[in-house]
Amino acid sequence: MVKPKGFTPIAILIIIIVSLIVVSAIIILPKEEVNQEETKEAIEGHDESNWQWVDNQKKLYELTPAKIDLILKEIQKRFPDKVERLKVLAILRPSTPYQLGCLGEESGRDKDPIFRLDVTDCTAFILTNVALLYSQNLEEAREMMKFLNYRPGKEITFENRLHFSTDRNMTSSSFQDITEQVAGSSKIKEKKVILNKIKADGKRLIDINWEKEIVIKYIPNEYVTEELLGSLPEALGVAFIREGDAEIGLDVAHEGFLFEGEDFIHASSAQGEVIKVDFLDYYLDNSGNTRFDGIILFEVKQVFW
Repeated sequence: MVKPKGFTPIAILIIIIVSLIVVSAIIILPKEEVNQEETKEAIEGHDESNWQWVDNQKKLYELTPAKIDLILKEIQKRFPDKVERLKVLAILRPSTPYQLGCLGEESGRDKDPIFRLDVTDCTAFILTNVALLYSQNLEEAREMMKFLNYRPGKEITFENRLHFSTDRNMTSSSFQDITEQVAGSSKIKEKKVILNKIKADGKRLIDINWEKEIVIKYIPNEYVTEELLGSLPEALGVAFIREGDAEIGLDVAHEGFLFEGEDFIHASSAQGEVIKVDFLDYYLDNSGNTRFDGIILFEVKQVFW
């Protein structure tokens, strides 16, 4: 009978190396899994602490410019994601007093400030929040208003201001209408509007020698449902359509920000301040009837300046 040969030194070395690899894998792999779990918990805890920080802040309109500058820098650091940052800025605005037509050019026909946070109306609320979105201080935000609220390449004058929301969404590189993209062409209704047309009384809504014919695509009330709202992007702008407004050359009746298809934050003329409400609670009156005839949706894009 032939006896089996013993292991050679090389074979023994190979067995030792393989054994060490197996043992290392048994020891190291669970440790890596624990580290990944610890990292996830740390990130989630950090996110929670950031939102707690927001909850502890005063509203922006209550603060001095120096304090606002500090908060803006902190927001940029804590919330690198644009969507979250836009929501944070909106959350820091409720209770801001309402004042219609509160923005101007600081000279010429309208001497109101180009940028301000002490008061707001619905459109100023949209514009100032977007100006703050990419700003680390108020001076940067003020500079950005030149690109958000005026025709590209034009002087900062009352005549060159983007007075109509739909025209702003078509003209400014920082806004884009996404109504049809989100709802689909089968759920879209169209209407033709001559913005700022000469009314029956011979005057225009805005006293400038300008008008523009556009086609507004909007989502009519029958499709403004919980299902639609649940499918929307996490953060967007929403503006409201009334059919009769076209007769006076007006495009939208109101606008604000919508988050998670539910939280509507806007400057309310009825309440006299910025408020946060459930979207459908706002859209329907106490009798369950809709306040408007439809909505348009728009997104905030990168501010180019």
